[in-house]
Amino acid sequence: MVKGMSYQKGIVFLGRKYIAVSFKDKSYEKTWIKPITLSSIIEAAKLAFLSMPIWYHIILFTILIFSVVPNVAVFIGVWDWWNGFPFFVLLFFLIGTHFWFPTELKKYHGAEHKIFSYKGIISITSREEIKEADITNRYCSTNSIVVYFLSTFLIWLMLYQLFNRSLLESLELAAIISLFIWPILIFWINRTRETILHTLILKVSYWLQKKVTTLEPNDGHLQLAIRTYRRLALKEFPHKIKKVARERKKMAIADITVIPIGSNTTSVSSVVAEIHRLLKSSDKEIIVELTPMSTLIEGDLPVLLEVIKEIHEVPFKLGHKRVATNIRIDDRRDRISSMDKKRNAVQEKLNTTDNE
Repeated sequence: MVKGMSYQKGIVFLGRKYIAVSFKDKSYEKTWIKPITLSSIIEAAKLAFLSMPIWYHIILFTILIFSVVPNVAVFIGVWDWWNGFPFFVLLFFLIGTHFWFPTELKKYHGAEHKIFSYKGIISITSREEIKEADITNRYCSTNSIVVYFLSTFLIWLMLYQLFNRSLLESLELAAIISLFIWPILIFWINRTRETILHTLILKVSYWLQKKVTTLEPNDGHLQLAIRTYRRLALKEFPHKIKKVARERKKMAIADITVIPIGSNTTSVSSVVAEIHRLLKSSDKEIIVELTPMSTLIEGDLPVLLEVIKEIHEVPFKLGHKRVATNIRIDDRRDRISSMDKKRNAVQEKLNTTDNE
């Protein structure tokens, strides 16, 4: 089962063996996929954390300072009149900001949900249908956040009413108890048959998903989500995202060279690699061949022109400011043509000459 996580500048999709991560900042865009390891998880988490808006980091830093420093001061005997913020203040901030998403995060969150809601083949060509998919998700993390705060409230009420503890003491204890039983509650909401309580929690969660934690994504958010999902799918379940190729009578061949201008390096291998990652994850019916000097692409002419437009944008997404793309197209209409046929024709003539 694929799991998703949205953040301020992209989306993370987590499979059984691989993690696919996308990142977009102004003109820069990158998607990578790696085996699930501690380092790849840390890399994705770091990317998500650092992309959060400045207000998030300021508030988090303030809470940490006013939680840790007073406790240290009391411990070393500097003062004994204040222990700092209670632990639940930090806990509630980290969990509660789930309902305080920035606009970009909400749009990526909406795109992620539509990917999971759509029942057809996830592809760029299906993006209009995906855009119409449901923006709520049965397994969204919002469910678990609702469960956490609900359990905290009920435990707090019980501690305060039955054990005569103070409001703050009861709240802090309830927050900690809920944190430890949270995994059990998440398993219960996601893995057990539905009850009236399930239905009530999901109704609250769906309302929050629609009104608070998601927004309708635009094409940019949706396309980035689709490309990231396909990168993971090609590794883990390619049969679910590949269409059966239709018979083609006539195909065109494009010879393409993409050259970033004004780069601080003479090498273009990183750009070429990113272009071929894009072509490899494409759902379009094309055949791609990398040569030392250019890239050859075979397909219907309208498809080729659309692909050329996409790969021309790759250097810009990597931060380059100027790009020269050289294109040669061989479009033969009198007979069936392909890269293999052209090679075979030359090879046959070479064999004939060698045998003479």
